[in-house]
Amino acid sequence: MRTNMNIDWNRATREVVGFLRDLIRCDTTNPPGNEILCANYIADVLKREGIDAAVTESEPTRGNVTARLKGGDAPALMLLGHTDVVAAEPDKWSRNPFGGDLHRGYIWGRGALDMKNMVAAELMVFLLLKRQGVPLNRDVIYAATADEEAGRGNHGIGWLIDHHPDQVNAKYVLTEGGGGDFYVNGKRFYTCQTGQKGIFRFRLIAKGQPGHGSRPHNDNAVIALSRALGVLGSAKWAMHPSKTLRAFLEGIAATQDGETAQQLREVLDAGHSEEALQKLPLAPDMIASLRALLHNTVSPTVLEAGSKINVIPAEATAWIDGRLAPGQTDKSFEAEIRSHIGDEIDLVVDQYSPPLEASTDSPLYQTLVEVMAERDPDAVVLPALMTGGTDAKHICPRWPEVQVYGFMPHRQVPGEEEMNLIHGHDERVSVENLAFATRVLYDVVTRFCGCEGEMA
Repeated sequence: MRTNMNIDWNRATREVVGFLRDLIRCDTTNPPGNEILCANYIADVLKREGIDAAVTESEPTRGNVTARLKGGDAPALMLLGHTDVVAAEPDKWSRNPFGGDLHRGYIWGRGALDMKNMVAAELMVFLLLKRQGVPLNRDVIYAATADEEAGRGNHGIGWLIDHHPDQVNAKYVLTEGGGGDFYVNGKRFYTCQTGQKGIFRFRLIAKGQPGHGSRPHNDNAVIALSRALGVLGSAKWAMHPSKTLRAFLEGIAATQDGETAQQLREVLDAGHSEEALQKLPLAPDMIASLRALLHNTVSPTVLEAGSKINVIPAEATAWIDGRLAPGQTDKSFEAEIRSHIGDEIDLVVDQYSPPLEASTDSPLYQTLVEVMAERDPDAVVLPALMTGGTDAKHICPRWPEVQVYGFMPHRQVPGEEEMNLIHGHDERVSVENLAFATRVLYDVVTRFCGCEGEMA
């Protein structure tokens, strides 16, 4: 491993902290995005190092930046991050969300965890590869892109694949979504995100007979829609445990006492799953995630019906955020929904992207496991599935052969719970965690992409 090839890690830490602070100061709240601020900043950094950078805009201000270090003939690796962030409410923050303050060992600001920290760390790794003259067995691509937070990727990695595929054509991708640590009965684990649920966003539209509110009747669209939503809310949904989820639970079980191991395995038993979940020595949010990962899920989020209190509307609509487990399709999910509500209400699909699972047998995943075994020998890396999504949902449907992994290693500090601040107030990351992640990612990339690395 090329971990200590004359690298001054104290200097590298100062640099990556500086990158992150500068990136946070670029207000790239999406909407509107304005990611060109980060794209131009990163391009200037790369150019000062003698690295050619391409800045492209899907439309004015929606900027992406990419660069490539040439290597051998092995399939390329892309270091991918998004530069847009969700909105902040400054009056509810202790510090300016776009100030990039360095305070008591933490970098504060919107994007410090999601995900300008990884954009900065990958930039540092990319620069170190160039400075150290690491002989590469494959091309390494750096990409900092727009428009992940809005969900559709119309201006980011999806747009690049459609319009500039030569800039981002890689078989392997490292991005956000995993790397957090957690404990079960004193045993430590890190997640590597190898999969995510699919998206199936749809509307249920009930139609009925309009009329005066003073004369109720039995063909009321609002009542019909309410009945359907009530059925969905109380339905017993079939279990669809994925390969990734099985590996995650089995990986924990292999380290536990007999009783806990049995409870973990019973999570996959439809007859005992809920009881087993309640007994697990896990945090409530992890139990909630496991419950969601076991099934297809539906969450009504927006309702619309009528415009006047005294008029029975002819139509009522519910917008529903549906998520599919790996192995399911839009057709199978719609059939499952119909099995609960019947065919009388219209169902209109607004957005679909399939669920994803990358292989744990790939050389990149194995490299991650090996590096973490050296960096944190007492911990175990587990493949993990996300209930939400990352930019992987824009890559894999277009290029199914690409293996996308979410991994930004992060150690929780007792009492701080940084990762709970993602999209929240006072988002911040510790300098220690940023430095740790940067060194781990450098180890992973040099081992995988150095000439002694895996060629698959």
